[in-house]
Amino acid sequence: MVTAAEQGEETRAKLMTAAVELIAEHGWGAVTTRMVAQRADVRPGLVHYHFSSVTDLLIDASLQTARTEYDSVLAGALALPGPAAMTQMLTAIGSYTGTDTATVAMSEMMLAATRLPRLRTELAHFVARARATMTAWFHEQGTADPEATAAVVLALIDGLILHRMIDPSLAAVEVTGPLLRAAGIPQNPNSEGYSSDRTPDGTRSGD
Repeated sequence: MVTAAEQGEETRAKLMTAAVELIAEHGWGAVTTRMVAQRADVRPGLVHYHFSSVTDLLIDASLQTARTEYDSVLAGALALPGPAAMTQMLTAIGSYTGTDTATVAMSEMMLAATRLPRLRTELAHFVARARATMTAWFHEQGTADPEATAAVVLALIDGLILHRMIDPSLAAVEVTGPLLRAAGIPQNPNSEGYSSDRTPDGTRSGD
């Protein structure tokens, strides 16, 4: 038998899912209580029972989506060593089409954060946590200035996703090498164009 608490959690989850879908479909500012209730197939009053306002619902729902997506990408990639981690991260990013619900909703969230103090504050904490996770990983890799490197790489990745939304043809551009260089990570010795008889400056030994 489903308890009242479990039913409440299920309703809350349905509302948050509906909110993210509607943000992606109509834009942050167009989402209303009635739209969310209709999409979640619940009474409109339940929206305000679980959330103080529709804005609070949108904030909580979009932040949850961002955490889920970031944690999925970072957890999988940062379990690997240098080049493999960056390659895995780009592979994961490549799965975002630019029109998928998560990408569009998170883009709307970033724009809304410029207007909503609570969203901006919570998003800043979330980004700081992701940056700290990547900083620790760069430190383990022996990367110089790991904190600044993490900040730059995360910004590059976010920018890449946004640019692909605007120009889908960028999905065909190979950016693994530039990302590795930005991160100060040597490319895979087995990758194309690499030869083990090269010196650190790129010339062949004996040249």
